[in-house]
Amino acid sequence: MAFYSNYAYEASAGSGKTFALVVRYITLLFLDAKPESILALTFTNKAANEMRVRIGSVLKELHLEKRDAELSEIAKALEVDKSEILLRQKEVLRCFLTSNLMISTIDKFFAQILRKFSLHLGLMPDFSIDESSDEEKFLKKFISLIKKEAKYKELVEFSVYEDKRLKSIFDFLENLYEKDSEISDLSIKKGDIFAIESKLISLGGDLYELLSMDDKLSNRAKKSLKYESIEQLSKKSWICKDSLEYWDYRSCFTPRADELLMEIKECLSIYYEIKEGYFKDNYLSLYSIYKQSKYELNVSTNLLRFNDISYFVYQLLRGRIDSEFLYFRLDSKIDHLLIDEFQDTNILQFKILEPIIDEINSGIGVKEFRTFFYVGDIKQSIYRFRGGAKELFNYVAKHYGVKVEKLSVNYRSKTNIVEFVNGVFLQKIKNYTPQHSLESFRGGYVKVVEGEDTLDMVVESLFYLLDEGAKVDDIAILTHANSDAYMIEKALLEKDSKLDITTQTSIKLINNPKVSAVIELLKYLYFKDDLFRANFLSAIGLDPKSEVDFSSFKSTKELPILIKEIIDHFKIFNRDENLLKLITISASYSDIESFLFESEDISVDSPSKKSSGLRILTIHKSKGLEFEHLIVADRFKKKSSDKSSMVFSYDDVHLSDMYVKFKSRECVDSEYAKAIEKNKNLIYEDDLNLQYVAFTRAKESLIVCKKEKDSTFDSLGLKEIEIGSVDIEVVSKSDEVSEVFEYESIRVGPQQDTNTKEKDQKDDIAAINFGLALHYMLEILEKFEKDCINQAYWAMKNRYEILLVDGECEKIRDRVLALLNHQPFLELVDANIYKEQPISYNGELKQIDLLVQKDDKYIVIDYKSSATQHSSHVKQVALYKEAIKKITDKEVEAYLCYVRADEVELVKV
Repeated sequence: MAFYSNYAYEASAGSGKTFALVVRYITLLFLDAKPESILALTFTNKAANEMRVRIGSVLKELHLEKRDAELSEIAKALEVDKSEILLRQKEVLRCFLTSNLMISTIDKFFAQILRKFSLHLGLMPDFSIDESSDEEKFLKKFISLIKKEAKYKELVEFSVYEDKRLKSIFDFLENLYEKDSEISDLSIKKGDIFAIESKLISLGGDLYELLSMDDKLSNRAKKSLKYESIEQLSKKSWICKDSLEYWDYRSCFTPRADELLMEIKECLSIYYEIKEGYFKDNYLSLYSIYKQSKYELNVSTNLLRFNDISYFVYQLLRGRIDSEFLYFRLDSKIDHLLIDEFQDTNILQFKILEPIIDEINSGIGVKEFRTFFYVGDIKQSIYRFRGGAKELFNYVAKHYGVKVEKLSVNYRSKTNIVEFVNGVFLQKIKNYTPQHSLESFRGGYVKVVEGEDTLDMVVESLFYLLDEGAKVDDIAILTHANSDAYMIEKALLEKDSKLDITTQTSIKLINNPKVSAVIELLKYLYFKDDLFRANFLSAIGLDPKSEVDFSSFKSTKELPILIKEIIDHFKIFNRDENLLKLITISASYSDIESFLFESEDISVDSPSKKSSGLRILTIHKSKGLEFEHLIVADRFKKKSSDKSSMVFSYDDVHLSDMYVKFKSRECVDSEYAKAIEKNKNLIYEDDLNLQYVAFTRAKESLIVCKKEKDSTFDSLGLKEIEIGSVDIEVVSKSDEVSEVFEYESIRVGPQQDTNTKEKDQKDDIAAINFGLALHYMLEILEKFEKDCINQAYWAMKNRYEILLVDGECEKIRDRVLALLNHQPFLELVDANIYKEQPISYNGELKQIDLLVQKDDKYIVIDYKSSATQHSSHVKQVALYKEAIKKITDKEVEAYLCYVRADEVELVKV
């Protein structure tokens, strides 16, 4: 198997997309690509974190039997023996672990660019990102600019024509905002619309006079010919005919009648173009004010949304900064680009990334080693309403000569489900490639049930699965609308009020059963009410009347430590991220009392990808998920028709025109007719893709509930069917293994990449950047000696100066110098030191700033730049201390090292 520099996988559902990305990344490492030169982009934080962890885990375990699949694929790509790869395993792992990784979401990568160059646009680099917007403030800004620019007339005309409220108008203008990079070259036809209108009325009179002279023409036919306005003309059925030699007109038809018909159609087409030009002028005029309003609000509030970030980065590339210079100023040169879920990329995102792809391709075939790789599946493109352009997948492949291969093995679903999906979509989806499953995946259950009421079918199907032995935690119901989900939840609870259900709007941390159980015990320890004690015991599966000694749990202990003791003692962890989240949140409360009295108001979402209980969610929200047993519900209400007043027409991925919809326009304008037909086909394809995504979430069983009439599944030609059986593997409680906290050392990159997150709403970005710069300077100090400070200072300054306020680089240097003069610190580090030592904590990656091996013990040191101590700091370092103790079985000391402007303070934990 040859290694292709430009390569892509069309990865059908469940075919191992993440596996392919990880193998490609590791293959690049074995080809001596530097990790800091590999830019890997995803669409979600979950996907980025999963990729980062998987790469580290695979590299570390490449010699183990469980990683033979990855090892075999890497060996095949490199065309070498497996043994050669294993000889270099430690070397490549070390390189990966000590590098600045560029594995990120597209949005965060763009935000990184914008922070470096924001001043070129009049924005401050410490802007915050907040997807919620102050609509009232924006409205005031917009209206004030409308007034200033004297554009009330255009706004009123727009509103009247659109027959919409202001919010709907904003939705349209936001659509233009997302297409800003595409609409600059739109043509606008102008002319004397009143002259054309007059001519149309005159031609209509000529046609009426020509045909109505015939006595044989009925009054009804005469009436249908006559019109006195363009609106009346647009409603005439004959305007869509190629000839008037039909129906009542046949008897009085003359060639002149068709000549007049053609003239009327040509004039009407011109009339629509001129009227469209008038509307486009108004729309773009209002859009200009809309953009200006957004920009002024962005600057004044220092708040941006993610689509603002993409917009501004493109503005930088479009003329403010040369693209080569812009990407050169990133922390490292990008030689390799990997993109996940490429079918969801929008045109604007592609245009921003295009210079990187061009640069990579300019080096392919010469001495430089550069590559471009992406994965995706056109069949799973369901975000066109958000700008996703599936056409990019094949356009980019053709434009850059990308070798595309299809992944056709399904590792998710049982055979019966795979074969059912193949049968349904083979003749429906263009270029559909049937999947096949592994021999070990034989079996599975498929049922299509048809009835009058969707709700009744869903309820019946759920209780059928439960009766067959399926666990409620393993079942999901997919709907087409949030309102459908609420109706299903209500109906199920009416039938069984004890049913554990989580919908899209109710997956909150405090609703998690294990979290709720821990809180009940905390209430008992504080209030001493036996009701809370019974609730806790019942929640963890014990008899509420059981004799359990709780005396060792002291409510006076620090809350995070107390919660961890409860989790460990009752063995309820089992890798539940919700419990980790609970510990993190509890650290922000001063004591158990303040936590309990505010616990009901905790609105934090559950971090788990799978919350307990039956899950009810929309198909769009299910993308990327999988479920053991799945029920797909038909629409409760008929899908709303497309009421938009505009049609965007594309030639491949290039916007060719923006049409305004007019009645009967398709009868007189062939290009408009093509655009309308293409848009209808795209809507049809979107619906097919949506159903494909829904059906392919199922692993063991799939039940489709289809209405007898007006079903959303009508286009699939589904018939009632039942294949296979629901096979439930029963696991006794004695077979279940409780897990405890595990710690494992693994390095996946510098601290700023693994131990910090882009907190979009509340973080003080300036303080974060200051702290990162301080950590970086301490990290790259060759030794804790003053002679090394100058080199570390300039390295920090070159990297972080653009993100810091004037003079802060010097302040950081002074703080580091103060640390190197602090004798207690120097005594601690006078031994073997390990900087940025990583640990893996149940899959969550953390990094210790400094680990010292001294005599027969270890010392953990964590730097802080804040002026005050926080309980969360203590909790964090205590966690590190316990982790190192478990890993090494040695004595461990831990210190918080506050490197402040006026002092250095060591706090022993």
